[in-house]
Amino acid sequence: MGTSLSKRDAEREQFTQPTGLYQQCNWDLKTIRKLILGKRLAPFYPGTDDPQSTDLEECPICFLYYPGGLNRSNCCKKGLCTECFLQITKPGVQTNCPFCNRFAFATIFTGPLSKEEKQKEEEEQQRVIELRIKMRNEEIEQDEQRSKEKKEITISVPIPPV
Repeated sequence: MGTSLSKRDAEREQFTQPTGLYQQCNWDLKTIRKLILGKRLAPFYPGTDDPQSTDLEECPICFLYYPGGLNRSNCCKKGLCTECFLQITKPGVQTNCPFCNRFAFATIFTGPLSKEEKQKEEEEQQRVIELRIKMRNEEIEQDEQRSKEKKEITISVPIPPV
């Protein structure tokens, strides 16, 4: 009367050990395994440098791409791989979020992003890029205006003869 694992659980079991991205881990391997099998942490899928398909997500800390979804921070919903999460946090110690610096950093694992979530994320990234460009253009205009005003002040001040 043993417990049989579903195909998905058997696959998850295969990815319960760190891949070696970092040399050491302060977490107990049994605890990590339990969190992964309980679907509270993303499995230790091996990361890749090359995003071969659109189903891969990039961890913004190690810059590797992972299948199957990343862990999401509870506060700002940014994704990160399990190995980076375990390096950032220590068992029993509260940590600040590495993205928004909010106290009591924690993550959830919900699996891969849906198409709608990916599209929303891309739109948000595009808005950030557009706002940065707009801000930079405004800075350039302000610099040009200051330079112009400075020239006008210099020209309008008469220089006494020597």
